Amino acid sequence: MQIAVVADVHLHDLHGGYGMVEEGSGGLVLRTLADTMASTRVFNESHSAFLAVLDDIVRRGIRDVVLLGDYSDDGQLGAVAAVKRILSDYENTHGLRFFTTFGNHDSYGPASRHLAKRLTKADGLQPRLVTSDDRAPAPAVVCSGMRGMSTAEAMEAMALYGVTRPPNVFHWETPGDDDRASLDASYLVEPQQGLWLLMLDANVFQKVGDAWRVRADAAWDHVLAERPYLLAWMEDVADRAKRLGKTLLAFSHYPALPLALKGEGSEIQSACTPEWSKRMPSLETGRRIARAGIGWHFSGHMHVAGRIELDGLVNIAVPSPVAYPGGYVVVNVQADGVDVEAVRLENVAGFDAAFPAYEVQSGDDNGAPLGKVLACATYSDFLRVHLQNLIETKHVLDDWSPELLASLDTPIGQVLGEGSSAADLNVLWPHVTSLPFGRMVEDYYLIRAAGRQVLGQLSPERVAFYRDLDLRFRSSLLLEGARFGDHSGFLALFTACTNAVLD
Repeated sequence: MQIAVVADVHLHDLHGGYGMVEEGSGGLVLRTLADTMASTRVFNESHSAFLAVLDDIVRRGIRDVVLLGDYSDDGQLGAVAAVKRILSDYENTHGLRFFTTFGNHDSYGPASRHLAKRLTKADGLQPRLVTSDDRAPAPAVVCSGMRGMSTAEAMEAMALYGVTRPPNVFHWETPGDDDRASLDASYLVEPQQGLWLLMLDANVFQKVGDAWRVRADAAWDHVLAERPYLLAWMEDVADRAKRLGKTLLAFSHYPALPLALKGEGSEIQSACTPEWSKRMPSLETGRRIARAGIGWHFSGHMHVAGRIELDGLVNIAVPSPVAYPGGYVVVNVQADGVDVEAVRLENVAGFDAAFPAYEVQSGDDNGAPLGKVLACATYSDFLRVHLQNLIETKHVLDDWSPELLASLDTPIGQVLGEGSSAADLNVLWPHVTSLPFGRMVEDYYLIRAAGRQVLGQLSPERVAFYRDLDLRFRSSLLLEGARFGDHSGFLALFTACTNAVLD
């Protein structure tokens, strides 16, 4: 049995018009280069990337596709309609079936929300603010299709994609408890005989002033606190799956475990940068999910590829098609177990449709690497340039102390210090330890994003050096007492990140 799992498509409706061009005319409506380079995802490339993913799924002969939330740009009426047109086309033309859950960009709780985006026509000139709020002053363009959906609207819009019982499945159920939240879209479906897909809606909303806010940081902590029935249902489903001989796979938008761990046994702890740490669930939450009997959980949200394990729970981080490394995963269920294949998007037809617009936006003061963008021959190259820009302009500045930032041009060997292990590394790997420390910091983010897929992107000598570094420093670099942002804190996080990838 095979299924495909696609996370964080974030589809921007290139052809939606949005009040700037006539819908259906073939004219493009684009996000700006400045907005693209400042975001953790690319926008205008989402349409071609999603089609490339679906075409690859068709080529592989896979029928069932899980969408792990954030299928739309920001839950706009127009973007969701565009998603549904694509899904319908692949259903009718290729016989695909889709099962979806919701992410934090798909709905806004009990009430909808006005949204606004800067858009340009295909010429890239004169960006205009497009909003659903008819109170916006000129020269804003008012377009009802920019409104973000409420959760009830999202459930109705995606009803045919698992939220209500699909045709021709062997089993379908919801938690069914009287305490079940009316806006909880969780369900269990058996699309192939013997395969249970547990689709978990992990969006929890909180009223803040007059608006509703999704509790996306440490989301699973809030789910277990506010929806206790859901954990009980998960335990019941896991018990029935075991008794009935079903293979159970669980899915939600958010990680069920911190995506990097360090230590062993009772000493194990999360090993994420501060920005990431606040977005991760507690270890106790992961252990509770494991004790409920969930063995496999697939998550999106973080736009990275990876695998982490704790107490029998395996969390697979599914990459996004619109962030480096770009791709999705294929799950093969066989008699002897479950195998997960990460599929990378290399060449995507039409990914450069917005490049002419980017070229005329070169006067923007956002510092976007226009020359590097326009030189990209493949979609993979483009996503790498996008991440590189984020590393330089956002991640490094947000995550590390002035002390560490001041040493980015210092040779790696000098940063490692003067101990015996560091001296040996300088002797064994002089070509690597002479590189600037900033190269190692960059590699940390590449490895964190791509997992094992990054190995082909780094020189064999650097990979061997990082293996040696991990072996020498893993046990001595503990997070307790290591200040986030300094060199020891960085090395502790680096070895935790590379451990699973390089072993």
